[in-house]
Amino acid sequence: MQEQGKEFWGGKRCLVTGGYGFGGSHLCEQLLKRGARVYVMDRETPSNSYLALAGLADSVHYFYGDVRDMELIKLSLERFQIDTIFHLAAQPVVPIFMTRPYESLSINVMGTYAVLEGMRNSSYAKTLVFASSGAFYGMTTEHEPIKEDHPSLVAANIYTPSKVAGDIAVRCYAKTFGIKAAVCRFINTYGPGNTNFSTIVPTTIGDLLNGRAFDFGARDDGTSTFDYLNIHDMTRGYLAVAENIDIAAGEAFNFGGGNPISVSDLVKLISRLYDGQEREPIFHGPKKVTPVYKCLDTSKAFRMLGWKPTVSLEEGLRETIEWYKNNWNKI
Repeated sequence: MQEQGKEFWGGKRCLVTGGYGFGGSHLCEQLLKRGARVYVMDRETPSNSYLALAGLADSVHYFYGDVRDMELIKLSLERFQIDTIFHLAAQPVVPIFMTRPYESLSINVMGTYAVLEGMRNSSYAKTLVFASSGAFYGMTTEHEPIKEDHPSLVAANIYTPSKVAGDIAVRCYAKTFGIKAAVCRFINTYGPGNTNFSTIVPTTIGDLLNGRAFDFGARDDGTSTFDYLNIHDMTRGYLAVAENIDIAAGEAFNFGGGNPISVSDLVKLISRLYDGQEREPIFHGPKKVTPVYKCLDTSKAFRMLGWKPTVSLEEGLRETIEWYKNNWNKI
């Protein structure tokens, strides 16, 4: 299927919850380019958000709100006559989850139910696209790419069950109430503008920019292997689901880059792309007998939506490194 442009999105009224976040900012950028009217609901408007740094803050219609405020969501959907909801608002930072688990679970789970209830009672909202995660599948070790019907396994942290709950709720609402809602499961998204330094790509680039030791602590032993998805391909995934919601409703779709690489090899690659030097990373994590391995099967997204990744890992990392070099003093 062909990706849609202004003929599809022109004039559509889209609500992006969490629009000042990493993924939300890039999604807003692409919706604006396609002529949509973009409304952003968020609790924060950080000056180091990609939305602000890209000069897009004045192009969206921002309003303050907590995603758990169901009445505000209902009122906003009617007031702004929202057609399409992209629900991205969440607490994604694992260290924060570990210190404030109840609040974080509340945001990710009850916030999703509030959005679903708002849509169910709306006379305007016709489409809902939910940002789930490859974390849905838990800690996997098999080298076979994971399909959408793979069960959710035991997770490494409590961020995962919060995404599992939201993921299931969206699909259940679609089947129970007949609303047009679908789920996107993204894996390790990276790219310009990510200020979540608990994730490996910005952490590595930050260490290089600051001249710090190439030491990654006890987070891993370097053998864990993951798939990585470029932010531009992530944004295309959101749009592809919304554009094909008639056939996507009630479904979950995997989106990945198809480029599994160990954490050790990833940081070495970033080092080479940064300045041509391959630094030897230091990991203090316990040695894994069976390393974690997670790569998503994206054949369903290609078959039903016509989506496939377009940005290679090396190409995406080059762009990302350059962005951080140019914006480091602003973030």
